[in-house]
Amino acid sequence: MKKWTVLIALIACKIGFSQVVQRNLLTNKYSLQEVAASVVPIESFKPFPKSSAEWKVALSDSLRTLLVADGETNLKKGFTSVPISTILEFKRNGNRSKYEGVSFIKRNMLVQLAVAESIEGKGRFLDAIMDGVWSICEESYWGVPAHITDTKGIPDVEKPSVDLFTAETASSLALVNYFVGDKLETVSPLFHKRIVYELNKRFYKPLAENFETYGYLKKDIKVNNWNPWIMSNYITTILLVEQDKAKRGAMLFHAMQGVERYFNGLGNDGGCDEGAHYWNAAGASAFDCLEWLKMGTNGKVDIFTEPLIQKMLAYIYKVHIGGAYFVNVGDGEPEIDNLNGPFLHRIGKTVNDEQMKQFAFWVNDYYPKKYSMDGFSKMRTIKNLLDISQLPKQSSTYKAIQNVWIDDVQLMTARSADQSLFLGTHAGHNGESHNHNDVGDFIIYVNSQPFIIDAGRSTYTAKTFSAQRYELWNMQSQYHNLPTINGKGQGAGKDFTASNVVNSHTAAEDKLSMNIAAAYPKQLGIKTWNRTNTLFTQKNTVQVTDDYELAEKPTSLQQSFLTVSKVDTTTKGKIILIGDKDKLVIQYNPSQVDISTDLPQTDGTEYDRIGNSWHHKTITRIVFTHKALKAKGKLLYQFIKE
Repeated sequence: MKKWTVLIALIACKIGFSQVVQRNLLTNKYSLQEVAASVVPIESFKPFPKSSAEWKVALSDSLRTLLVADGETNLKKGFTSVPISTILEFKRNGNRSKYEGVSFIKRNMLVQLAVAESIEGKGRFLDAIMDGVWSICEESYWGVPAHITDTKGIPDVEKPSVDLFTAETASSLALVNYFVGDKLETVSPLFHKRIVYELNKRFYKPLAENFETYGYLKKDIKVNNWNPWIMSNYITTILLVEQDKAKRGAMLFHAMQGVERYFNGLGNDGGCDEGAHYWNAAGASAFDCLEWLKMGTNGKVDIFTEPLIQKMLAYIYKVHIGGAYFVNVGDGEPEIDNLNGPFLHRIGKTVNDEQMKQFAFWVNDYYPKKYSMDGFSKMRTIKNLLDISQLPKQSSTYKAIQNVWIDDVQLMTARSADQSLFLGTHAGHNGESHNHNDVGDFIIYVNSQPFIIDAGRSTYTAKTFSAQRYELWNMQSQYHNLPTINGKGQGAGKDFTASNVVNSHTAAEDKLSMNIAAAYPKQLGIKTWNRTNTLFTQKNTVQVTDDYELAEKPTSLQQSFLTVSKVDTTTKGKIILIGDKDKLVIQYNPSQVDISTDLPQTDGTEYDRIGNSWHHKTITRIVFTHKALKAKGKLLYQFIKE
């Protein structure tokens, strides 16, 4: 038996990590002239089948039947208009779900009808498609009320703006134009003319005129998932609708300038600071951009060999815990329910990542198959359907990675030697996209089941992205696995950060240490708060150590732990967390701390999303209140898998 190879990787925190770097991976490599010369003319661009005969070759009989059945279901519905009173609900009471429910369903219905008509080819869906196109074109606003600014909640039709769902609407109409545009033309050429008119008015022109002012396209700031998500829809729409070859080339180059600003804001490890839940809209949408750029230029524009792109895509399997659980930070949810095996396999093939390919096979086996186009990024969904038959029939050899360090988001994951105990922890700062105040937080899973958790996101309302955001309990450090000092938690903003961040890995342990003093308000007088989160890989034990010094003795000092396990506090010196099959024991000295528990709210408009995320298991906050208060001390917490 080979001896353990001991690898120690000490990586110090970089000041201002994940700063914008003007890499310009696309436009430094390809000129406008090269893109214009290589862009595929619209009459030659055929990313999907269009006729019944082509669909018959591309999809199985059963899948075609399912897609046509989706269209048939929608024939019985109708395209509902959205009253202005529904649009105003967001301003009046913070509710955004009623409007979004109507709006999103209309777009789903329209594309499902268009695909059904394209597959069947008999014309029986055409009237419903015309109704849908006209209904959406007649809407005053293609986005959602939550993104209307400065007009008291009413969209200004003279000043259209481009948000995520304007972009989604545009690509939905572009797909309709591709699949059934010729049939609409036989009814009246005004259908195509109307689609082009609305795309220019609501999408192309506002983007072109405000390219440098939209926050998600700014050159010198780190942009979030809005950038690749919107740009992927922009590129799709250009390639499916724009007929003038010169304009196609110029607009694609414009899109390249846009999406590379997302790449410029990534750190060298390609980490997604919004977490795994948002990777589908961030890294995955960036892949969509690059895939469609490559298709639309006959393979000319291709940066898939860039290490940054490969790392960005690999993020999703690096933060996989087990089952549907992934490391959740910020507004991320603990489980991801929309991963697609064919899509991940396509990524793996494109960037030549064997781990991604095996992860894709595992995902394909684990996740229930979804065949309907009832979500976002519909161009990706359609391509995934076409790739089902291309997925090799083989068993997965996927094995989760034993330990991970993603430097640019300062995230560590580690597993015990037998892979039964999982620790995820991070440093970072409190100014990240979809931020929660959680510098130094950690989660613990046993056999892929949650024991110590990050509660995740609440239901999005007007409060979520307002000045009142941190009034929500799940955003506060007091409801993460962190200390509360003199009744105060961490502050919000990039200045509230970790320093002296060091990750180390040996055969015996994985460890992340940091000073989280600056994550708390200065008035608390914290000189140092050195937190070290360690997984002892051979002992199935996690140890959290806080070595601190304050300017003066605190008036109170508490440590919180959140769990969805049953909590047994009957044995002094032990808190036993009881899962479905396993137990995790928190050891403590009863002479030094008092133990209390409370149940954070998980029902009502703002919090029901949290309850759903944890399958309505009770979330318990365990609070250690320290008795012997000192200005300087060392606190230790141990979590032992029984």
